[in-house]
Amino acid sequence: MPEQEFENRVAVVTGASSGIGRATAELLVERGARVAIFARSAGKLKTLARKYEDRMLAVPGDVSDADSVERLFAQTESRFGRCDILINDAGTYVSKRVERMTERDWDRVFAVNVRGAFLATRRAVKNMIARRSGAIVNVSSISGVIGPEKFPGFSAYCASKAALIEFTEQLAVELKEHGIRVNCVSPGSVDTPMWAAVSGGAPADMTATEVAEVILFLASDRARPINGQNIHVYSA
Repeated sequence: MPEQEFENRVAVVTGASSGIGRATAELLVERGARVAIFARSAGKLKTLARKYEDRMLAVPGDVSDADSVERLFAQTESRFGRCDILINDAGTYVSKRVERMTERDWDRVFAVNVRGAFLATRRAVKNMIARRSGAIVNVSSISGVIGPEKFPGFSAYCASKAALIEFTEQLAVELKEHGIRVNCVSPGSVDTPMWAAVSGGAPADMTATEVAEVILFLASDRARPINGQNIHVYSA
């Protein structure tokens, strides 16, 4: 694997203040990319970006807000150039059984997990289509995959992650004629702040960096023949 395989590439990573998003952003920079990181946690983003000086740009904002997403891409283009790689990692959850869940709870989960991916993708592909190249990787979850047993209280999260998987499949069909690949990863339990909050102390099966390695593979030229796939990421 070339150490600088993302040299001269510009990447945008949403949900980059912690967990999988942060690990992915750091690996991309370390392998040559210039990376814009996006999340609501302005302080965490700025602290991370300072580690990488002129190769990382921190843009705080809400991924479900179209104006914030436009600002993200405008600042990225001004600083680094057009986006070559988009990682849709921003995500949230509400832990409530369905009879206690409010419409606001449900809508917020879908706003971040699905609408956010739509807004970022719509903005990114405008330039990707013009250049006839690009790679998009969506970060779903085993919770969105049909079959594995789910956690009680996560109906909105599971449904939104399933929607993201189908969004991936559809995008791959729509965008392949423009030379743009779209894939998805669905991890199991990952050592992240979210897992710590919901697991009741159970150990995670993998690290955020291990998942980030799969994301980078899908974003790289090494995965050129792979499109429209949802990769299940589990520990052995």
